[in-house]
Amino acid sequence: MPMQAAALIVLAFSLALAPAHGADPSAISSRSVYRSAPLARGPQNHLLLQARANGQPITFLLDTGADLSFLRADRARQFGVRLLGREGRSSGHSFPLGAVPDLEAGGVPLGESAFALYEIAQVGAAVPGQIGKEADGLLGLDLLRRLEAVIDCRAKRILLKTDPAARLGLENTTRATGFTRIPIVEERRGYLTVPCVLRGRAGRLVLDTGSFVTALDDQAVRAVHLTTRPSPLTARGLDGRVRPIGLTNLDDLKIGGLRIAPQPLAVMDLFGKNKPRRAYTGINRIELYSAARGPSGERLFGLLGNELLDQRRAIIDLGSMNLFLK
Repeated sequence: MPMQAAALIVLAFSLALAPAHGADPSAISSRSVYRSAPLARGPQNHLLLQARANGQPITFLLDTGADLSFLRADRARQFGVRLLGREGRSSGHSFPLGAVPDLEAGGVPLGESAFALYEIAQVGAAVPGQIGKEADGLLGLDLLRRLEAVIDCRAKRILLKTDPAARLGLENTTRATGFTRIPIVEERRGYLTVPCVLRGRAGRLVLDTGSFVTALDDQAVRAVHLTTRPSPLTARGLDGRVRPIGLTNLDDLKIGGLRIAPQPLAVMDLFGKNKPRRAYTGINRIELYSAARGPSGERLFGLLGNELLDQRRAIIDLGSMNLFLK
């Protein structure tokens, strides 16, 4: 559940400035079996969805890096949450589960939906929302996968099914408009990864819309002999530890079959190997992953976050489990 310091707001928009050319992905037809709901960009570059819970307006941050969907416990009564009498676990923590009996987004009824109820003290900071406001929670993979949602990052919309048996079939449409299809794998630990090649070495990146910025693991960067320069920035993980963020000038990265233009990217201790060297905290968070291996023993090189997803016009199809980049 990525959240961090205000200076990183600038970082998220400045790390990846290379233009992406071609047709706007918003031209892709959603067909009548899908309903489109608009998304908004928060001040930390996250994607936000305005929905309704029991008729009340509610704001969610979209987080493909979270295995569960979360709702603030102090707002549960406002949204008519019914406690389920059991707990869910995420990132080594336990949370009581509650159900919102009537959830709706974009005019699509989503039915009764379960959420892990969290206290702000448990995660160290509020979930970022609109300017001057906090989000009420986040939509994680449990709901996004159930809905077989399609997240169009550049067009800022989410497509939701109105027909459970329908298939959108983006492969042909996206190929015709210059996109590269990249298969998504769900790991045993519940997160999503995509293949990449970093300076000739094959590995994987965690697909994480909850991360406001793409970040590479420090050990992966050293393994391919990239140099890292320090920055004044830090990120705090779910274990509460604050870790410094460095920067590297990345000159050779491919995601799937798509070559990414050279650009600076963030570098940090993503897997909690090193102790923090700073004592202060910020308002955002970058997820710490407890395993550094993907399928077939492939190394996890880092997180594919919002600024690269936006730059490369990403479309995340959780029905077909494909990522489309241009």
